[in-house]
Amino acid sequence: MNDIRKKIDRNRDLFDDQEPSFGHMERFEALLKSKNEESLKNEKRVKRVRFISAISVAASIAILIAVVVRFSTPDNTGGNIPAPEVIGATDEFKTTNDYYNQKMEAKIADIMCKLAYTDTENQARLTKDIQRIIDGNNNFINEISKNEDKDMAIHFLVKHYRTNIHVLENIDQKLGKYTKC
Repeated sequence: MNDIRKKIDRNRDLFDDQEPSFGHMERFEALLKSKNEESLKNEKRVKRVRFISAISVAASIAILIAVVVRFSTPDNTGGNIPAPEVIGATDEFKTTNDYYNQKMEAKIADIMCKLAYTDTENQARLTKDIQRIIDGNNNFINEISKNEDKDMAIHFLVKHYRTNIHVLENIDQKLGKYTKC
């Protein structure tokens, strides 16, 4: 068997004297055309995926800018936290609330700065968590300010703020491992 192959290979010009069968060129050109069409379809898919990726990045940047602006502008920072004057609290309650509110806002500002350097999934999740902390804080302040025993209200206000600040410090610390602001 090997002997026959060697003989054919040595005398290939004797065996290659016939034209390809009728229609071979048309089939070959059709095959090339279909492969070319497939590559064009793949190029269109690649362009579409790149376009969608670019739009996704742009949307993420827009969301990030909106979040940073919301939390970094003086008018909006802590704007959701009710003013103690409105809720009828004592001077000591107001002072305590203002003090811890400033500490909490500072931690949130640090976190928002570091969020700019994380991926969009973490940005969305942490922004949602921070908003939930702010909303919970607002509800707590509204409820605790209505308490008749102001000493107990201040005690639980401080405890509540310390818990929130501790949570925010943990988030800030974990983000700080990878980014610095």
